[in-house]
Amino acid sequence: MASKKSKNSIAPIKPLFLMVDDSKNIGNHIVSFAKDDYNKVIGESLIDAKNDAQAISSFLLEFRDEPLTFMSYSKEIERLLLWCIHIAKLNISSLRRDHLMAYQDFLKNPEPKNVWIGARVTRQLKDGSANPNWRPFGKALGATTINKVITILDSFFNYLVQTNYLTGNPLAVDRRRKKRNKTKPRLIDRYLEIDEIYAVLNALSEYASKNDQEKFQVIRARYIILLLFYTGLRIAEAVGHTMGNFIQRENVWFLRVIGKGKKLREIPVPDELLSALASFRESVGLPSSMPKFREKTPLVPMQNLTQPISTRRIDQILKWAFNLGAEQFDINEPRRASKLRLASAHWLRHSYVTFLLDSGAPLKVVQENAGHSDVGTTMHYRHVAQTDRHQATRTLSLSELKNKTRQAKCQD
Repeated sequence: MASKKSKNSIAPIKPLFLMVDDSKNIGNHIVSFAKDDYNKVIGESLIDAKNDAQAISSFLLEFRDEPLTFMSYSKEIERLLLWCIHIAKLNISSLRRDHLMAYQDFLKNPEPKNVWIGARVTRQLKDGSANPNWRPFGKALGATTINKVITILDSFFNYLVQTNYLTGNPLAVDRRRKKRNKTKPRLIDRYLEIDEIYAVLNALSEYASKNDQEKFQVIRARYIILLLFYTGLRIAEAVGHTMGNFIQRENVWFLRVIGKGKKLREIPVPDELLSALASFRESVGLPSSMPKFREKTPLVPMQNLTQPISTRRIDQILKWAFNLGAEQFDINEPRRASKLRLASAHWLRHSYVTFLLDSGAPLKVVQENAGHSDVGTTMHYRHVAQTDRHQATRTLSLSELKNKTRQAKCQD
């Protein structure tokens, strides 16, 4: 590894993938540095890759029809490559397990900070050159985010092994450890209670909009909350579908979704969501209260109603709305206020599963509606049973037990 002195004299960091959208040419911006290649397979690979750059391009091309996954994977591979180039001075095919462990430590604290961490800016200037203010990280990564990064990189290395480009996966031990840890008990507590959701909705209804743009934003924020709560959609699913994904069959409505792992599911649409959908469409000027057959209007549109908003924008909208709701609890219930300020879009998905189970829906129905590949994931929402258990336990009293013991002795 490089010494502290060499780290401080690191060259300016430039993005490697200047044209991320053009997946066919993404590898052209990758530079090889080391000649070790200890992990290369001797013989024919299953992909037409003569070097790491071409192997990376081949891997990313597998996701050309999944733009969100493509962007996520390319970001993490680019970060690893930049670390390889500027810190480790190694090729991808030269990485050993101890290098990947060092990289995980680096993610917790990328140094020097002024070189690796900065504000979010475009990676290219108008003339096509690399933006000198671009940085690979917005901040140091936490444990949860690092786990996601390692999952992506594990998938990447596993692909290179399966295609006979590499001999082994340096993260394979991490994968086996992760499988063992899956049996650990886990409770879901990041969800919103009904009165907390109503507080947000009430705050939106009372918000004084200054112009048509703000009015639209408030109407859309309310619609997003109800859409995610009544369907349990992941925000990437909300962004990637259209109003035409609402389908009617035998006078009942479903939302047809292609979700994680390209799995198709149809989510039954509650009557209250149908009302919210009709209200949103009428408020923003769509021609009919209910979606037309194969309608192309994005499920969550921009104000022009022709383009979908981004997942990042949905997060921003909900953070703003949750903060409005938190203000209603600030004086009398500071715990709820602080909880709402921590909430994110995914909390509404957790709320959907929680209250669907609480309403008596069978476990299998909830699993299919939420798109959980394993019913064990659905069973993590065990806090739904806590209310009844609490009611049965709250009357436990030492004084009552003492009185009952005395009465029993008297009877004897």
